[in-house]
Amino acid sequence: MILYNMVALNNQLNRTSKKNRSTRPKRGRVIVFCGSFKFYQDMEKAATPLRKLGLTVIVPQPSHIRHGHKPQELKSKYDQKTLTKWEGEGAFSHLQNIRKADIVYIFNKGSYLGPAVTVEIGYSLALDKPIYARAPIKDITVTNFIKKVLSPKKLIYDLI
Repeated sequence: MILYNMVALNNQLNRTSKKNRSTRPKRGRVIVFCGSFKFYQDMEKAATPLRKLGLTVIVPQPSHIRHGHKPQELKSKYDQKTLTKWEGEGAFSHLQNIRKADIVYIFNKGSYLGPAVTVEIGYSLALDKPIYARAPIKDITVTNFIKKVLSPKKLIYDLI
């Protein structure tokens, strides 16, 4: 029943969005990217053309734990409790970014979907946010929650 309702809702959203198309995406729309920090540079690069069109694109920011992607160095300097606290603060901050967003874009390069992104998808669903993905989702259940699979460049056209 839930799956049927989600499919019906997606179909309704698709019909509505096609009726109200203009030649550019609505200025001021907020897109939040969700993805592994190993793709941080790729996410920033993909966000640039969207920002040039007047969209606000929020890319998750690495905490000082992940800065430089050398968490091993920090593990020797700080205790587990401190590191866990810092990591949690970053995760909660990104959930607030999802709350502010109009659209959630899963930057799952190579179809990689880590546990934190899975939580972000669930949070996005609870907030009734449309969710797009960069690559197909391997999990058969999660696939049902993705509105469309589009490259960042093609995402622009879906927002018109």
